[in-house]
Amino acid sequence: MNKSIIDITTWKRKDHYYFFKQFEQPFYGITTDLNCTEAYHYCKAYHIPFFLFYLYKSLKAVQQINELKYRMEQDQVFEYQQISGSVTVLRNDETFGFAYFDYHEDFTQFMKQTKIAIAAVKAEKGLHIRPELNSLIHYTVLPGIKFSSMQHVQSTSVKDCIPKIAFGKLTFEHEQVLLPLSIHVHHSLCDGLHLAKYIACYQQELQII
Repeated sequence: MNKSIIDITTWKRKDHYYFFKQFEQPFYGITTDLNCTEAYHYCKAYHIPFFLFYLYKSLKAVQQINELKYRMEQDQVFEYQQISGSVTVLRNDETFGFAYFDYHEDFTQFMKQTKIAIAAVKAEKGLHIRPELNSLIHYTVLPGIKFSSMQHVQSTSVKDCIPKIAFGKLTFEHEQVLLPLSIHVHHSLCDGLHLAKYIACYQQELQII
Protein backbone atom coordinates (compact mmCIF):
# COMPACT_ATOMS: atom_id res chain seq x y z
CA MET A 1 0.00 0.00 0.00
CA ASN A 2 1.03 3.58 -0.61
CA LYS A 3 -0.15 4.68 2.83
CA SER A 4 0.07 3.81 6.50
CA ILE A 5 -2.44 4.61 9.23
CA ILE A 6 -1.60 7.00 12.05
CA ASP A 7 -2.74 5.98 15.53
CA ILE A 8 -4.57 9.13 16.59
CA THR A 9 -4.81 8.02 20.23
CA THR A 10 -1.01 8.19 20.63
CA TRP A 11 -0.34 10.88 18.03
CA LYS A 12 1.42 13.98 19.35
CA ARG A 13 -0.99 16.07 17.27
CA LYS A 14 -4.08 14.45 18.76
CA ASP A 15 -5.34 17.58 20.55
CA HIS A 16 -4.49 19.87 17.63
CA TYR A 17 -6.13 17.48 15.19
CA TYR A 18 -9.45 17.43 17.03
CA PHE A 19 -9.36 21.14 17.83
CA PHE A 20 -9.00 22.32 14.23
CA LYS A 21 -11.15 19.54 12.80
CA GLN A 22 -14.26 21.15 14.30
CA PHE A 23 -13.71 24.44 12.43
CA GLU A 24 -16.05 25.19 9.53
CA GLN A 25 -13.10 26.55 7.55
CA PRO A 26 -9.93 24.84 8.86
CA PHE A 27 -7.66 25.86 5.97
CA TYR A 28 -5.07 28.61 6.34
CA GLY A 29 -2.34 29.81 4.04
CA ILE A 30 0.71 31.96 3.52
CA THR A 31 2.28 33.68 0.52
CA THR A 32 5.96 34.32 -0.11
CA ASP A 33 8.51 34.77 -2.90
CA LEU A 34 11.03 32.12 -3.85
CA ASN A 35 14.43 33.02 -5.23
CA CYS A 36 14.76 30.85 -8.31
CA THR A 37 17.55 32.75 -10.06
CA GLU A 38 19.93 29.81 -10.48
CA ALA A 39 17.19 27.41 -11.52
CA TYR A 40 15.73 29.86 -14.03
CA HIS A 41 19.04 30.52 -15.79
CA TYR A 42 19.89 26.80 -15.72
CA CYS A 43 16.63 25.96 -17.49
CA LYS A 44 17.14 28.72 -20.06
CA ALA A 45 20.68 27.52 -20.78
CA TYR A 46 19.63 23.89 -21.32
CA HIS A 47 16.23 24.58 -22.93
CA ILE A 48 14.26 23.03 -20.09
CA PRO A 49 10.67 24.24 -19.51
CA PHE A 50 11.04 26.25 -16.33
CA PHE A 51 7.45 25.62 -15.29
CA LEU A 52 7.96 21.85 -15.32
CA PHE A 53 11.24 22.26 -13.46
CA TYR A 54 9.84 24.28 -10.58
CA LEU A 55 6.74 22.07 -10.47
CA TYR A 56 9.01 19.03 -10.13
CA LYS A 57 11.11 20.69 -7.44
CA SER A 58 7.97 21.66 -5.53
CA LEU A 59 6.69 18.10 -5.54
CA LYS A 60 10.12 16.77 -4.62
CA ALA A 61 10.14 19.04 -1.56
CA VAL A 62 6.65 17.83 -0.61
CA GLN A 63 7.95 14.25 -0.41
CA GLN A 64 10.34 15.38 2.35
CA ILE A 65 7.72 16.95 4.65
CA ASN A 66 5.62 14.29 6.40
CA GLU A 67 2.85 16.70 7.39
CA LEU A 68 2.14 17.50 3.73
CA LYS A 69 1.60 13.78 3.12
CA TYR A 70 -1.07 13.37 5.82
CA ARG A 71 -4.65 12.88 4.68
CA MET A 72 -7.92 12.51 6.56
CA GLU A 73 -10.09 9.72 5.20
CA GLN A 74 -13.41 9.15 6.94
CA ASP A 75 -12.46 9.22 10.65
CA GLN A 76 -8.86 8.13 10.19
CA VAL A 77 -5.56 9.81 9.32
CA PHE A 78 -3.09 8.27 6.89
CA GLU A 79 0.40 9.16 5.79
CA TYR A 80 1.07 8.53 2.11
CA GLN A 81 4.50 7.35 1.07
CA GLN A 82 4.42 9.31 -2.17
CA ILE A 83 2.41 12.33 -3.27
CA SER A 84 1.39 13.10 -6.85
CA GLY A 85 -0.17 16.27 -8.25
CA SER A 86 -2.83 17.95 -10.33
CA VAL A 87 -2.40 21.28 -12.06
CA THR A 88 -4.63 23.74 -13.90
CA VAL A 89 -4.00 23.81 -17.65
CA LEU A 90 -5.10 26.77 -19.78
CA ARG A 91 -6.61 25.92 -23.16
CA ASN A 92 -6.71 27.98 -26.36
CA ASP A 93 -10.42 28.74 -25.81
CA GLU A 94 -9.53 30.33 -22.42
CA THR A 95 -11.10 27.53 -20.38
CA PHE A 96 -8.96 25.30 -18.22
CA GLY A 97 -8.77 21.67 -17.19
CA PHE A 98 -6.97 19.62 -14.56
CA ALA A 99 -3.94 17.53 -15.51
CA TYR A 100 -3.01 14.72 -13.14
CA PHE A 101 0.58 13.57 -12.94
CA ASP A 102 2.74 11.27 -10.82
CA TYR A 103 5.95 12.12 -9.04
CA HIS A 104 9.11 10.59 -10.47
CA GLU A 105 12.49 10.96 -8.78
CA ASP A 106 14.08 11.23 -12.22
CA PHE A 107 13.30 14.67 -13.66
CA THR A 108 13.50 13.51 -17.28
CA GLN A 109 10.84 10.88 -16.63
CA PHE A 110 8.72 13.37 -14.68
CA MET A 111 8.95 15.94 -17.48
CA LYS A 112 8.05 13.38 -20.16
CA GLN A 113 4.98 12.05 -18.35
CA THR A 114 3.75 15.45 -17.20
CA LYS A 115 4.03 16.89 -20.73
CA ILE A 116 1.83 14.04 -21.98
CA ALA A 117 -0.76 14.67 -19.26
CA ILE A 118 -0.86 18.42 -19.96
CA ALA A 119 -1.14 17.94 -23.73
CA ALA A 120 -4.07 15.56 -23.25
CA VAL A 121 -5.96 18.10 -21.13
CA LYS A 122 -5.32 20.89 -23.63
CA ALA A 123 -7.02 18.78 -26.29
CA GLU A 124 -10.08 18.07 -24.13
CA LYS A 125 -13.23 20.01 -23.38
CA GLY A 126 -14.84 20.64 -20.01
CA LEU A 127 -13.66 19.45 -16.61
CA HIS A 128 -12.64 15.89 -15.84
CA ILE A 129 -12.28 15.61 -12.09
CA ARG A 130 -10.92 12.67 -10.12
CA PRO A 131 -12.30 13.05 -6.58
CA GLU A 132 -11.12 9.55 -5.64
CA LEU A 133 -7.51 10.74 -5.65
CA ASN A 134 -6.34 11.91 -2.25
CA SER A 135 -2.58 11.44 -2.41
CA LEU A 136 -1.83 14.60 -4.36
CA ILE A 137 -1.28 18.35 -4.23
CA HIS A 138 -3.68 20.72 -5.98
CA TYR A 139 -1.57 23.14 -8.04
CA THR A 140 -2.76 26.39 -9.61
CA VAL A 141 -0.70 28.55 -11.96
CA LEU A 142 -1.36 32.26 -12.50
CA PRO A 143 1.55 33.28 -14.76
CA GLY A 144 0.09 36.71 -15.50
CA ILE A 145 -0.35 37.86 -11.89
CA LYS A 146 2.28 38.80 -9.35
CA PHE A 147 0.21 38.24 -6.24
CA SER A 148 1.02 38.96 -2.61
CA SER A 149 -1.91 36.95 -1.26
CA MET A 150 -4.18 34.22 -2.51
CA GLN A 151 -7.55 32.77 -1.50
CA HIS A 152 -8.86 29.47 -2.84
CA VAL A 153 -12.50 28.62 -3.33
CA GLN A 154 -13.72 26.03 -0.87
CA SER A 155 -16.95 24.24 -0.07
CA THR A 156 -17.34 23.91 3.69
CA SER A 157 -19.78 21.03 3.12
CA VAL A 158 -17.05 18.91 1.53
CA LYS A 159 -14.38 17.28 3.68
CA ASP A 160 -11.22 18.41 1.97
CA CYS A 161 -7.71 18.21 3.39
CA ILE A 162 -5.54 18.29 0.26
CA PRO A 163 -2.87 21.03 0.30
CA LYS A 164 -3.20 23.69 -2.39
CA ILE A 165 -0.23 25.46 -3.93
CA ALA A 166 -0.41 28.40 -6.36
CA PHE A 167 2.36 29.98 -8.43
CA GLY A 168 2.29 33.53 -9.77
CA LYS A 169 4.09 35.71 -12.30
CA LEU A 170 7.88 35.72 -12.34
CA THR A 171 9.51 39.02 -11.52
CA PHE A 172 13.05 40.15 -12.23
CA GLU A 173 14.49 42.40 -9.54
CA HIS A 174 18.15 43.34 -8.93
CA GLU A 175 19.40 40.41 -11.04
CA GLN A 176 17.19 38.01 -9.08
CA VAL A 177 14.30 35.95 -10.42
CA LEU A 178 11.44 35.69 -7.92
CA LEU A 179 8.49 33.30 -8.02
CA PRO A 180 5.36 34.04 -5.94
CA LEU A 181 4.23 30.98 -3.99
CA SER A 182 1.02 30.54 -2.03
CA ILE A 183 0.28 27.42 -0.01
CA HIS A 184 -2.90 26.53 1.90
CA VAL A 185 -3.19 23.54 4.24
CA HIS A 186 -5.61 21.97 6.71
CA HIS A 187 -4.62 23.04 10.22
CA SER A 188 -5.56 19.67 11.71
CA LEU A 189 -2.64 18.16 9.83
CA CYS A 190 -0.10 20.90 9.33
CA ASP A 191 1.18 23.92 11.29
CA GLY A 192 3.17 27.02 10.40
CA LEU A 193 6.39 25.29 11.43
CA HIS A 194 5.82 22.63 8.79
CA LEU A 195 5.13 25.25 6.13
CA ALA A 196 8.39 26.96 7.05
CA LYS A 197 10.19 23.62 6.65
CA TYR A 198 8.59 23.07 3.28
CA ILE A 199 9.48 26.52 1.98
CA ALA A 200 13.07 26.15 3.18
CA CYS A 201 13.29 22.71 1.58
CA TYR A 202 11.79 23.95 -1.68
CA GLN A 203 14.16 26.92 -1.76
CA GLN A 204 17.09 24.57 -1.27
CA GLU A 205 15.84 22.26 -4.03
CA LEU A 206 15.73 25.19 -6.43
CA GLN A 207 19.42 25.75 -5.77
CA ILE A 208 20.34 22.11 -6.42
CA ILE A 209 20.83 21.93 -10.16
